[in-house]
Amino acid sequence: MRKNKIIKPWNVNFMAFLVLFILSPLGIKAQNRLEKHIQADGISSISINGNQIFNISVSTSKTNQIKMTSTLDGEYQNDFQMVSIKESSSLKLNLEHLSFTEIPDDKRNAHKVIAATLHLEIPENLSLDIVSDIASVDLNGKFKTLFIELQQGQCSIHGSVETTTVNTFDGDINVITKSAMITAQSNHGNVVLDKFYDLDSIWILKSINGDITVEKQI
Repeated sequence: MRKNKIIKPWNVNFMAFLVLFILSPLGIKAQNRLEKHIQADGISSISINGNQIFNISVSTSKTNQIKMTSTLDGEYQNDFQMVSIKESSSLKLNLEHLSFTEIPDDKRNAHKVIAATLHLEIPENLSLDIVSDIASVDLNGKFKTLFIELQQGQCSIHGSVETTTVNTFDGDINVITKSAMITAQSNHGNVVLDKFYDLDSIWILKSINGDITVEKQI
């Protein structure tokens, strides 16, 4: 008759420790997170070079500061940082490679290299420009002007703006607003537009492959 194998207590304790270590935050490489507050006095526009950033979200509020929160993940997360530069009345933001480490150009495993997100809380009625190769963009609030140009990601806007231009290649465009005089065109996608009687704002929306939807905010 086969005897049951006796597990020594120290083996049990070691295995329990190993499981706890793997499941604990100490067993997982922490994200590189940056939070920064910038005084908004004198700033009328924000320009974001969103290349290599997967998601960009911006909300407005009655504040006199710009709150920037970025998270970086991936194998080379500590070699990058979100950089902000104030030039005259404009604030410019972009993700920069700040080390001498050579980064492999492997688009199939881009998430292993760097996975970045950016969230801004900004004052109302600023102008905002965003250009990105991969980012999806989510905007919520009250803006003066918007210019958005995206290669892969989608664009969602919920709020009001005086003039807006959005161009996407593959991503959908979704808008919820109270006022809109709309010019919308998609080469290979569907276009669905609510009827607006308040035409105080101008929206120019174009996509190559994405759908375009504009809904009237109730």
